[in-house]
Amino acid sequence: MRNHRKQPPPADKPIWEAHSTYTADLGVPDRRRYRRTPPRSPTVAHLVRPGDTVSTSYGTGGVVIEVKEYFYAAPTDATLSHFTIVYVPPDRAAKLRDTDRHWINECVAVGDRILMLFEANADEVFVVERAHLGQPRSRRTIVIT
Repeated sequence: MRNHRKQPPPADKPIWEAHSTYTADLGVPDRRRYRRTPPRSPTVAHLVRPGDTVSTSYGTGGVVIEVKEYFYAAPTDATLSHFTIVYVPPDRAAKLRDTDRHWINECVAVGDRILMLFEANADEVFVVERAHLGQPRSRRTIVIT
């Protein structure tokens, strides 16, 4: 016996949007809306230094060991600068192995905030603690007579 009831209309499917260069390269629709560091403004490399402790809005983080700049050739024919923050867990900062390394990719400085390159990505990076710079060297003066 057949059921002749009318089927409910299909629910609106969510529209997925690229939130990283990786997903954009896989063919996920890219609205081509990117964040950029304004000219003459501090970059991620100015806001985060090796030795700083960072955390993310999604619950990861550690001690920064490196900050690297990369470039993305966007479909808009623009070349966009972004940074990768390499960090290790705080308990491994003194004695780290290659397997301890973690990456926060596609970071862009917007004002004093560290956000992701694609506007569709709402993740944010926070500097929790600044690295303590070494004690300033005391200057000795030697008088030669």
